[in-house]
Amino acid sequence: MHEVTVTEALRAGRREDLIAGYRSPALWQRVRASPLGGPALDAIAARAATWAGTAIEPLPFSLYRRYAEDGARAPFQDVYFRARRNRLTDLALTALWRPDEDLAPLEDLVWAVCDEYAWALPAHLDGLTDPHPPRPHAEQIDLFAAETAFTLAELRHLFADRLSPLVAERVRDEVLRRVLRPLLEHPAPWWESARTNWSAVCGCSVGMAALHLLDGDGDSDGGGDGPDADALAQVTSRMTEAMRCFLAGYGDDGACPEGLAYWSYGFGFFTVYADALHRRTAGRIDLFEDLDDPAGKLERVARFPERVFLSGTATAAFSDTPPHSTLDPGLAARLGRRFPGIAPPPPERLETEPVNSMGSWATALRSLVWAHESATTSTTSPSLDGPGGYLPDVQWMISRTRSGERHVAFAAKGGHNDELHNHNDVGSFVLAVDGEPLLAELGRGFYSGRYFGPDRYTVLCTGSQGHSVPLIDGTPQRASREAAAEVLAVEHTPASALFRLDLARAYAVPALSSLVREFAFSRGRLVLRDRVTARAPVEITERFMSFEPFVLEAPGRVLLRGRRSALRLSYDAYAWEARVLQHAHVRHDGTTATVHSLDLLRTCAEGEFELRAEPEPEPGARPGPGPDPEPGPVRGG
Repeated sequence: MHEVTVTEALRAGRREDLIAGYRSPALWQRVRASPLGGPALDAIAARAATWAGTAIEPLPFSLYRRYAEDGARAPFQDVYFRARRNRLTDLALTALWRPDEDLAPLEDLVWAVCDEYAWALPAHLDGLTDPHPPRPHAEQIDLFAAETAFTLAELRHLFADRLSPLVAERVRDEVLRRVLRPLLEHPAPWWESARTNWSAVCGCSVGMAALHLLDGDGDSDGGGDGPDADALAQVTSRMTEAMRCFLAGYGDDGACPEGLAYWSYGFGFFTVYADALHRRTAGRIDLFEDLDDPAGKLERVARFPERVFLSGTATAAFSDTPPHSTLDPGLAARLGRRFPGIAPPPPERLETEPVNSMGSWATALRSLVWAHESATTSTTSPSLDGPGGYLPDVQWMISRTRSGERHVAFAAKGGHNDELHNHNDVGSFVLAVDGEPLLAELGRGFYSGRYFGPDRYTVLCTGSQGHSVPLIDGTPQRASREAAAEVLAVEHTPASALFRLDLARAYAVPALSSLVREFAFSRGRLVLRDRVTARAPVEITERFMSFEPFVLEAPGRVLLRGRRSALRLSYDAYAWEARVLQHAHVRHDGTTATVHSLDLLRTCAEGEFELRAEPEPEPGARPGPGPDPEPGPVRGG
């Protein structure tokens, strides 16, 4: 997209159109009357009342430097997100739908955010404890510096007639000083050309800050000439190209290799920016049209959730994504309007809390607004299963079926061990029954310096030792682009799937010649077969992971029982020795859970293994409530 085209498009629109309708009493009446929006607004208002009577937590140097000392992200980020960004979003949403709300608590918090040493997280700063870093810490733009600029700029616009003029002017000065001027005056940050969610989140957030602030004389007519207008056209053109780079990170199959949580994060912000540019340019710029290819890749990206939900809220939880997820109802509604073939998700897959753990203002507001912009409701039937099938670019096989009254779903992956948010998991799989991933992916762990450092694969959930894949001579899979699956066979019908691949390249075991894994899934029953060929005898450990205990009922027979369902596993007990182990898994929220593995061992130079997994025909439930494998379904971010 050429800059002159951007300039002309911006001249055609008005800055006021960015927030058109967001302050409408009729809109907020619809939100209040809706089954999801009403309870959400009540909860937000209750939290806002508590925040208003609570002192703002400081962000002292001792928290700032903690990451440099021991890699701990939580001490700083707990205050940054929970006590400040979540607070900011709760107060602002309440003030938006209650026009008579006192703005003093919100103004105090905006002022405190403007006082912060840097808006970027310590974990993302270059030269964290260097008094003279290559670029001043306050001018380094990461995901959350960009989001903060977006949030403050949009709040300034939304509350223009209610904010103190001094607070409003300070917001403008800080966003310009920390984000927009550094972007325009220094070399482009790395994320502008990244093929990850960073280009979408940062690109959208920086672009939105510019749309709200860089408009000539700042009046609501917008689109004037002068330095601000020139800067706005430049930023808009660059951030549009960042969106192109973001979409280039998706293959033609539309799959997000980082999983559903990061699809929600990255594609959610892409959609926010596409909507805003369409509004601001009177429809002259439409990213859903301008960046699409003739084959309709963008629609396949939009339909990714339909492909990866298994049953209930259980998902194909590969990479750093949770075992259970929900969808932002506003994003789902907006994409459903854009692509009429996308059916609305069933109610259990819709997120009920619009304010996520990072307090993201952009998505919280639009979660409420987009879901209720119109009083009409969709006549399309909810999507229960989606098409499933094979996603060739990421090498994921997904199949769903029924076994009697049971809803059984299966997902397996090939790929390689140098993916975005990589886990060493070539050949891993999930088998879910009635929404419970009984043979499971553990999903993302607790983010820390270690988690993203050289010891990443010693963490249970990221190393292959925490996945349902073999260990060869006690050796887990290696992290490398060359540690890749060779796909040998792919077959998929509405009732069955066959997926065969060689995993040998994932293991740095010189004696190993081939390790062919085959999944045959039909009518709710899974047969897994591994064939190992080696130049000398090797110890083979067939490992299977679960949040539930493995119960050895008899030789060659194992029971896995969840709350609503159960799996029965069988194998050759004469050839394979069984061991059941427990492991500590630190979840994304920092809590620790006990997870379980079934290990089946044998030493040979050539051998075959077969595991059969079949759901119980009748519902089974363990006594007592029992712990959830995760604190609950979570959204991306």
